[in-house]
Amino acid sequence: MTFKARNVKRASALLCGIALALGAGNAAAAASDRTTQSAESKYAAEATAVGLSARQAAQLQDRMDAQLADIKVPAEQVKYNEIRTKDGTASITMSAPGVAADTGCSYEYLCLWDGANWTGSKLSFSACTFVDLSSYGFNDRLTSYKNNQTSGTIANFYNWEGAWKYKFGSRAYHTEDSLANTPWNNLIDGVQVC
Repeated sequence: MTFKARNVKRASALLCGIALALGAGNAAAAASDRTTQSAESKYAAEATAVGLSARQAAQLQDRMDAQLADIKVPAEQVKYNEIRTKDGTASITMSAPGVAADTGCSYEYLCLWDGANWTGSKLSFSACTFVDLSSYGFNDRLTSYKNNQTSGTIANFYNWEGAWKYKFGSRAYHTEDSLANTPWNNLIDGVQVC
């Protein structure tokens, strides 16, 4: 085989390899698109099942997408109105038009709402750690909360003022408050969950 023939053969093999790699990349992208479309249709079906119109479901999905874009920790949508962190320690339940607000707070959780009297979107935490609410797109949005952690557990609430400034605390079991008519309404930026 001549030198020229070997180079042509190598170039042909290289081009075939590139073409195969591009084809595999396109196939992976197509599979990812199908998975996304499947999840979106699943969430649309869930929204329809609870009574949302197609327009309401689409508007809610737009809000879900915007909330996911604001979250700075690894998270994913798991229901038509719920986002959960990949480690499972926090979740956001979005309010939906015509659907009763999720006013409950599971045992051993601290739950925060952006609406008065446990309405609106809900952010729930189960891990004992300090949480910067901006990581969840929830800073300056707290209007009501429930501390349903184990008895005696204290959650402390802070505002960022160049440094974290303590504002108030809440002792469990099942302490709840609406901050709508207080100086802390839409002020809190961080929480020491427990």
